Amino acid sequence: MNQSADTEGNRNLTAEVDLPSRATGMDLHSPAQRQTVEDAIATVPGIVGARIVPGYERPIDELHVLTTLQKQPKQAVRDIQTLLMARFGVSTDHRVISVVQLEELPRVVGGGVDRLVLERVATSITGGSLHVEVVLRLGDRELLGSGTGASTGAGRFRAPAEATLDAVSGLLGERTNLHLEGVDVVEALGRRLAITLIELKAGRYEASLTGCVLVREVDVDAIVRSVLDALNRTLDDPER
Repeated sequence: MNQSADTEGNRNLTAEVDLPSRATGMDLHSPAQRQTVEDAIATVPGIVGARIVPGYERPIDELHVLTTLQKQPKQAVRDIQTLLMARFGVSTDHRVISVVQLEELPRVVGGGVDRLVLERVATSITGGSLHVEVVLRLGDRELLGSGTGASTGAGRFRAPAEATLDAVSGLLGERTNLHLEGVDVVEALGRRLAITLIELKAGRYEASLTGCVLVREVDVDAIVRSVLDALNRTLDDPER
């Protein structure tokens, strides 16, 4: 009887060990715990972000990952599998992991990273429309963009933001899109701030990017810089 009881106990213990999500207490159907795992994946060098679709018969049904060109897809998959197992005890089939690469990103130069910087902004008003032209620089590359909006109301904020996104559009592949969700200049803590919200789509991967800068002189310059704040922190910092 005792031997039978021991055998049964060992059988139950084995069953629990074979279920990593139970052993680690991770519930990927919980938004908070899923976010914890996604944030951990994004700390792997070369990986910009990740989105998990949890399963019921297995911990993960789909895992969508956005990487830089410096990260080979196969290596990204192996690194993710290792991190999930070592840190969370979650075993993942490589076939559920899909990798999307941005076709061009800032390159590491001399120990630093080339960042998008503002060279100049030009504005003109025709009738009731505001036209904005933006010149950006990425290393030794010059990027031009333009945007048009109403000269009053939200249009005067959207035009410079759209011009900035137009300038960087040439850096992205056909499967990658940047969409301006909103832009505004607000009063906070006694200061004027330019705030931008951008939606990034790359294949089935989606992310919201935010940028915020102080308005020091004119709204137009600050809005362009708020867009760059969102893009630079996303494109050159894989831990973000």
